[in-house]
Amino acid sequence: MRKLIVSDLDGTLLPYGQDAISKETLALLDEALKRGITLAVSSGRTVEELSALLPEWKKEVWLIGCDGAHYAKDGRDYYEKKISHEDLTFFQKQAGEDFSFVLHAAHKNFSVGKIPAEAAEFHAVPISGVDAVREKIFKVTSFGKRLRLPPYCGLRMHWDGGENGVAQYVNRFADKGTALSDLQTRLMLTKFDTVCIGDSGNDVAMMHNAKHAVCIGHRSDALAAACDLHFERIEDALQALLCRADCAL
Repeated sequence: MRKLIVSDLDGTLLPYGQDAISKETLALLDEALKRGITLAVSSGRTVEELSALLPEWKKEVWLIGCDGAHYAKDGRDYYEKKISHEDLTFFQKQAGEDFSFVLHAAHKNFSVGKIPAEAAEFHAVPISGVDAVREKIFKVTSFGKRLRLPPYCGLRMHWDGGENGVAQYVNRFADKGTALSDLQTRLMLTKFDTVCIGDSGNDVAMMHNAKHAVCIGHRSDALAAACDLHFERIEDALQALLCRADCAL
């Protein structure tokens, strides 16, 4: 039987404070692929960012980006829950000296207004406004004043940067769990073929779609309660899974 391992990135495969996945972790992921296990990385980052962090075998890995709003494999898009144009205009109306934002498409980023220096990593193309964008947008990163989302809109806050005034938004109907469910259907796999690994609250949604849920560290009580396996390091978790003949499933 084929098996599926789905892992979060930041705080899981990529410990906080590091800018690259460790060689030990990459070697364990490579071993999983050699054993015929299907791998997926699920993150709040875009698919393009995920691809840049993986080695040459990245074409074999399913990339679930923007907190479940989009997933792709080998450059092909399979699943999309874009932000509507109407919801994008909400950000446009806020634009000004104290508010700017970046629009994240599948493989490009666009900025409206003057974004802070730390946002240069997005390599965003400056545009006049949302009407200039033809690509599907899966995430918005905003800078400056705090926003209150209008009632009944199609948005949800995916990440709140806190006091630095940064926040990220995705389609309100997108999360890691719904994206994983779609992927399992596409691959003709079930929760009984699946292991999920994560470290924070936004990973809880996908844990319900797995036979075994793995918590790395203890940053979220909700995640810890949803998991049946707990490890401090991702390397220990992967090693334990691979040591079991049936990948702990």
